Amino acid sequence: MKKQVRMIFFFFALLFLIPNFLPNSHAHLEQSSSGGVMEGKYFSYIGFEPKNPTPGETVKIIFSIQDENGNDIYDIETMVEIYAANMKQRIFYEPWTKQNIGDFETSFVFEESGTYQIVLSISEENNTIEHVIPPRHMLSSSLECDCTRMLFNISISENWNNIWNSLMVIIVVLPFSVFGYAMWNNYQNKKNSRQKLSRYEILRYVIMFLAFAGGLIHLSIYVDHAPLRVEYGLFLLLAAISQIGFGVLFLSILLVNSNISLNELKYSHRRNSLIYLFGLIGSAVLLGLYIYAVIYPPPLSPENHPEHIDVAGIVAKALEISLVGTIVYIMNWENKLKNKHH
Repeated sequence: MKKQVRMIFFFFALLFLIPNFLPNSHAHLEQSSSGGVMEGKYFSYIGFEPKNPTPGETVKIIFSIQDENGNDIYDIETMVEIYAANMKQRIFYEPWTKQNIGDFETSFVFEESGTYQIVLSISEENNTIEHVIPPRHMLSSSLECDCTRMLFNISISENWNNIWNSLMVIIVVLPFSVFGYAMWNNYQNKKNSRQKLSRYEILRYVIMFLAFAGGLIHLSIYVDHAPLRVEYGLFLLLAAISQIGFGVLFLSILLVNSNISLNELKYSHRRNSLIYLFGLIGSAVLLGLYIYAVIYPPPLSPENHPEHIDVAGIVAKALEISLVGTIVYIMNWENKLKNKHH
């Protein structure tokens, strides 16, 4: 028992510590499409408006450059090039331009679907703006250029939005389909045996529903916020996986035997306690990290300031508080029942 408890504590400690080992930079972009590229002493993000460009439309290419600590960069010169991967030629060139701050944008029309490489060159030297840099075969090479060059690979597609939306529908529908199957299966069993769901069983289904709902909310937040900051997106994804995983784990118990007898409860108590402990510790950790994120700046918030309190965050935390309360109630109920029959 103690070994399993230590493993659970280790998992959540790892969940908390991973973000601290990643670069402490953040994006200033609402439409960020990159987790960030670190090169030399610069950390750069790229974003697009609209977020998923399609062929033939004017696209704003937005850059955000900071140092490795997430601080703004001032008084730099930049050069932007775009290369078509299929033709292996440069199709856009913006010469050296003085930037007062590292957040700037440029516009371009991608004529065809396909893969493109965007090269951002950064320099603190006084480059001659009229000096045209010839195209390069090695795009990341800084030969004969006292600069830092960053390479971004992007894909332009007419169907990307449809593919992404379909994927999100599958991700949302699939867990609830499994949940619905479990409910229907249990209902049929009860109907055939002319039994009703006990309060204990109803609360167990509530626990599973709250876990799924909390995980799906974190997953939806991950979709929009992951590009803003690598470690922030990783945290949201791990939180979603943990909560959905807990729901699936709980579902496996209900599918094996949804009506636990007193004798079976004696042998299943230890197993159930470990699963309850996993959900209880996980929810408590997520609540604590959220409180930390709305009070302190990174690494747990996507920007260089405390996280904003929004509706999704409030709903997710309300679900987690309800989950903690329900788990505590069920654990207390099972302990009393177990002690009564010793």
